[in-house]
Amino acid sequence: MQNISTLYQLVQYAGCDYCVFDVGRRVIDIDKTTFEQFEDGQQAYPYPIQSQAKFALVYWPIGQTDNPYIWFLNLPLDEESQVIPGSRNHFVAIIQEALGNDFAQQTDEQQQLPDNPYIKLPEQTKVAIVNARIKDKFNRSYSELAQACLDYLDQSDKAQWRNLTVQGWADILVQKDPKVHKLLQNEFWQLPDELQNQLIPILEHCELPKVLVNKSIRYLENENSEEKQLAILRVLAGYCDQTSVQTWLTKQVSTDKPAEDILNLLLIVGARCWVSLKDPLLLSVYLEKIADLPANNFEALFRDAIALPSLRRPILALMQNPNALPKTRIAVSNMIKASYGTTH
Repeated sequence: MQNISTLYQLVQYAGCDYCVFDVGRRVIDIDKTTFEQFEDGQQAYPYPIQSQAKFALVYWPIGQTDNPYIWFLNLPLDEESQVIPGSRNHFVAIIQEALGNDFAQQTDEQQQLPDNPYIKLPEQTKVAIVNARIKDKFNRSYSELAQACLDYLDQSDKAQWRNLTVQGWADILVQKDPKVHKLLQNEFWQLPDELQNQLIPILEHCELPKVLVNKSIRYLENENSEEKQLAILRVLAGYCDQTSVQTWLTKQVSTDKPAEDILNLLLIVGARCWVSLKDPLLLSVYLEKIADLPANNFEALFRDAIALPSLRRPILALMQNPNALPKTRIAVSNMIKASYGTTH
């Protein structure tokens, strides 16, 4: 059997093409060059979370796009978010042992993998988004589930939405159907709250009409309800590097309120809106605020932030400035002491 150690080699050797989506944070395309360089140990994983690369590897026999296969994978990463070859090689070995190298030609039943620590389904919404992205990539026509959502949009009475599915909404939101964009632009924030709550976890992974982005930013700036603020922020997750959002976040994070009182906001910034932290002022106030949290919360958020390749260098630069981040330094020092104490 050919000596294969990477996932991309494995898939290519089986006669397949593939694509990759991050599913740990937002569902984001990872281009093949980036993924292959990550697997070859030449660059860090772009969107680590909880010291793992969580991604969907989608593959299909070349020329046969009617039935692609998906592996939802969680691979452990090292401290600099690089691949840990031993774990990845272990998964590749599991596949080769269970399926051989020609698995792409097998039936669905034959492609069943044995239980292993690397395959793990994300939440339902992310699975739906990945499925929708695949349908969009291969120009699939709408399913009955998606058509039901489109039919609902044609009704003047917007009360009858409870039988509509996450997959149906994901399909039409990802494919940017004109009808959907019209609804989003004109009346999204007027829809029933329960329907908004069903759509927001989908929208945070989607490309949005500019009108909705601008409206949502205005709503965010004028909203007083914390619950509603967080909902709007999730809708804007893919757009939170806009200056107006960064300015709003800086004001909220640097509030006098205790850090634990705004923990939900800090969690959303860390997991969904991390690109907003490219702003140096927001990054500083965020790090200083999470330093006020209990040690376990601080450690989780700090490790997640410094693991991101886009934030690692800016955070290290701030940490080296003796006049910056006084509380963060103490919290990091305590974290290292506690970690040293538990490992020795």
